[in-house]
Amino acid sequence: MNILNVCDSAVWDLVGYQALHTAARYAKLGHNAAVLCPGGSRLAAECAKLKVQVMPLTLKTKLGFFDSAGWDIVNFHNPDSLSPLLLKKIKAAGSRVFVTQFKLGSPRAFERLAQAAPYVELFLGACNSVQEEFISAGLEPRRTFMVPPCLSIGRWESAMLIKPAMFQKRPYRVGTVSMDPTLKEQELFLMMAKEVLAVMPETNFMLVGLKDERIRAFARSMDISHKVDILSDRNDMPEVMAMMHIYAKTARRPGLSMSLIEAQASGVTCVIPRLKGLSDFTVNERNGVIVTPEDPLACARAVIRLIGNPAACHAMSKMAFDYVNNNMSVPVVANILLRLYEDSLAS
Repeated sequence: MNILNVCDSAVWDLVGYQALHTAARYAKLGHNAAVLCPGGSRLAAECAKLKVQVMPLTLKTKLGFFDSAGWDIVNFHNPDSLSPLLLKKIKAAGSRVFVTQFKLGSPRAFERLAQAAPYVELFLGACNSVQEEFISAGLEPRRTFMVPPCLSIGRWESAMLIKPAMFQKRPYRVGTVSMDPTLKEQELFLMMAKEVLAVMPETNFMLVGLKDERIRAFARSMDISHKVDILSDRNDMPEVMAMMHIYAKTARRPGLSMSLIEAQASGVTCVIPRLKGLSDFTVNERNGVIVTPEDPLACARAVIRLIGNPAACHAMSKMAFDYVNNNMSVPVVANILLRLYEDSLAS
């Protein structure tokens, strides 16, 4: 098959990650695959590293001025907008159009995507909550399908392999990853840390992501600064995850989280707020613990309970890894997509 992944955002996140790694997998399996993305973007650079064919996305391209002939499948990844002219040209060229949506948004945003239904074979949601938003926007359930985000397991699996021994050791290290510019997520994490330290003062904490002196100042004001490592955004996240026992996500808004999936793939036990997207792939007390959002005390209680029960902590982390490995690894996700593409071309 000839497969074109389209990603119109210059931001490097799980959307670009999926466009990159599924295209690389298709090429490895003998298909002709390419990524259409903004020139000079991180995604374009990553494609070059993996020797994935790149086509530059320009304003003219968005308006429909590019030759779509020869592509069996064109998959738009989290599109900002879908030009009717572009979709008409692609369909007229004989290509099958798919739309993959990762992010939750306003009902109006999903209604705009649903207006493209006459030109689209299937709308793919990266989690059940996204699929439900498509249906709420007026799409028939049969026009939607859930395909989870993918992860290249390799380096994360090596972090997971050391976890059985780690869970037997003290002190535990509790971490999170946040790029929240409002610093509310970071403050919630530090408030949780203070509650945990009141009961288990030997526990250590790690906050990775946005580097801002106000975070350190807030930790000092709570008298816990000496127990918290604050690190900037890193390129060695598998090694960082290898140092954590528990990942406590203190997000306040719905949506998927790449760092959460990475933590689960690293064998880190996860405490997650009950929010759409974030908790879609977690069964409470099986492959993680789900708590009330924006409640540092509830999060702290879950962390304290996990630290006090290493066996349960390890069992949850193993189940979380197995779920990611069996459902979100690049080969699995790429195979799901290829079957959908084949069915579409055969119909």
